Amino acid sequence: MRKYMPLLGLMLLLALLFPNSASAREPYYTFYLDHGTGGASNRLYYMQDIYATGMSVANEGKFSLSGPSDLYIDGNDQLFVADTGNNRIVVFDREGHFLREIGGQEGKSALNAPEGVFVTSEGEMYVADTGNRRIAVFDAQGKFVKEFQKPVNSLVPKSFYFVPVKIVVDARGMMYIVSKGSYQGLVRIDKYGEFTGFLGGNKASVTLLDRIKKAIFTEEQMAQESRKLPQELSNITLDHSGFLFTATLGVTADQVKKLTAGGQNRLSDSGVITGSDQIVDIAADTRDFYYVLDRKVTGDEDIDSMISVFSPQGLELFTFGSVRKQSERRGVLSYPASIGIDSKDRLWVLDSDLNMLQAYDRTAFGKAILDAASDYYMGDYEKGADNWRKVSMLNETINLTYLGLGEAAQKEGRVVEAMRDFKISYDVEGYSEAFWTYRMDWLERNFGYLVAAMAGLWLAYRFGIRRLIHYYLVRTPEALKGITRDLRDCGYTMLHPYEGFYRIKGRNVSYWSLLIILLLVTGVKLASMYGSGYIFNPVDLRRIQPWTELLIFFVPVFTWVIANYLVSTVKDGEGRFREVLQASVFALLPYALLSVPVILLTNILVLEEGILVSSITSIMWLWVVLLFFVSSQVIHNFDFIENFKNSAITVGTIGIIWLFVVISAGLTFNLSDFIYQLYKEVAFLG
Repeated sequence: MRKYMPLLGLMLLLALLFPNSASAREPYYTFYLDHGTGGASNRLYYMQDIYATGMSVANEGKFSLSGPSDLYIDGNDQLFVADTGNNRIVVFDREGHFLREIGGQEGKSALNAPEGVFVTSEGEMYVADTGNRRIAVFDAQGKFVKEFQKPVNSLVPKSFYFVPVKIVVDARGMMYIVSKGSYQGLVRIDKYGEFTGFLGGNKASVTLLDRIKKAIFTEEQMAQESRKLPQELSNITLDHSGFLFTATLGVTADQVKKLTAGGQNRLSDSGVITGSDQIVDIAADTRDFYYVLDRKVTGDEDIDSMISVFSPQGLELFTFGSVRKQSERRGVLSYPASIGIDSKDRLWVLDSDLNMLQAYDRTAFGKAILDAASDYYMGDYEKGADNWRKVSMLNETINLTYLGLGEAAQKEGRVVEAMRDFKISYDVEGYSEAFWTYRMDWLERNFGYLVAAMAGLWLAYRFGIRRLIHYYLVRTPEALKGITRDLRDCGYTMLHPYEGFYRIKGRNVSYWSLLIILLLVTGVKLASMYGSGYIFNPVDLRRIQPWTELLIFFVPVFTWVIANYLVSTVKDGEGRFREVLQASVFALLPYALLSVPVILLTNILVLEEGILVSSITSIMWLWVVLLFFVSSQVIHNFDFIENFKNSAITVGTIGIIWLFVVISAGLTFNLSDFIYQLYKEVAFLG
């Protein structure tokens, strides 16, 4: 062994010369949420971190926390923590150094399990003294000033218990209090202690069963039913503009609301796409972005989403952070209870299980993208353009980048670039606005050429194409006379359905004619998929699956043929299968002809003019349905009422056929999988 020691030493020396690279990845992922403007679905994308794990504050001894419940950050970046288990309020500076504690051992200044704290701009501290069922007020030096207990007012129900857990105070001195067990909403008390009403309460959830009971039960029976109460609010935040953010635990809709002083919710949809029922707190910065804290425990395979960043309009932009039952990594929390943001955009999260404060510092990338996003939402597109360019160099998947660049380009008159950026971001409204400007410029430059081209097309039709059609009809080759007759009858049927279908009843239309019509319909369908204007067809053409789209289009048609023939045969209809087939193919002609102007219009109209496209499309499909209905009546020689019943039964039969096909496909797959698994087992044992 000793003779190998020099060789081992040499290998170790070489290893030191080529060290492995080390990485310090965050213990969570950051995602960007693409809201799929223009009809696309919502999608999550991995992205660079916008916040990195910062310092932790977990003091020991008499400075240690015990089950803290609330966090407030004042204008001087001091951190006020409701240290519930220690019956006090603890104050830290921005670096996590202990400054002082508030709450005496006895008398009016003594606190009992406080769960909420708020500090005014003058330094007055309002404490939700939960155990003592009061609001305690301290001055800037921490001296007790006054208290507010349960308000005495005829509007306050006798059964109401005043157990304050959270509080904010607006510039007028109006207190908004979350009281435990209060389903009526926020308790609003003015600076003199007078009760002024409840505000922002949730609505009771009503299920379908509840609606049925209300419709069929008597008043006596309804009185015996247990009363359904709305979920109580769980937290409140006041932003710099005076809006009240409320959070509600235990619900998966309207978890976050943004209330005016009058109680109106400014968020029609909170945007919490996770549907979590563990939204515990909200923080808002000075630029109206707000940060939602979710304490839902995530597994290793789940998407981490402890903190979500929302735009001022309420759209979720980014999500990051992680919650685990047993947290073993710095930055991963166990039971987050409150969140705050300081003047330097540092996020602080209070964990009541780990008894600590965890900071998250904004990264350079996070600063660039949030600064640019702020300029975008404020409408200062030119200012944000430089930041958007920096962001696009680091991450090209964020569509908000191209929204900002598109707006900046449009403001600067670079319309083509704006259209490109809006198209990348799937912003149909922005693209439509830019296209309107582009169209006006194009018409101003080329109006004369456009008029000349239209006149040329008319002359070509009048003296060329029209004569060629007439010449062909007069001198049609003998081999094509049958097909020509069928195609002319098809066109005649479109305008005169009863007479047209009577013409082909009892006659075998050439299969070549039917194939030509089907090929025409197929070509128009493909042209509609790939040639429609972006404004009315905002999809990535590379993602289109033409065979799937054609299958979805034609399967209902041919299922109608089969179902209509079977049902009509039972109902003593006169039509043969071939007659049903050829009549159904003829009924598709309005789609083939009217889709052409629709495709052209989608390439020259903007959103505001879209009613023309939708009107022609509606007329087209109504025309097709009418032809199917008339064809069934004529081919089978039914009267109107009988044909209506027959068509309804046909539609039901189509559903039965599809259900049978789905079940058969599932059983076939299971059987084939069973045989394959059996074969593998036999082969393995053999």
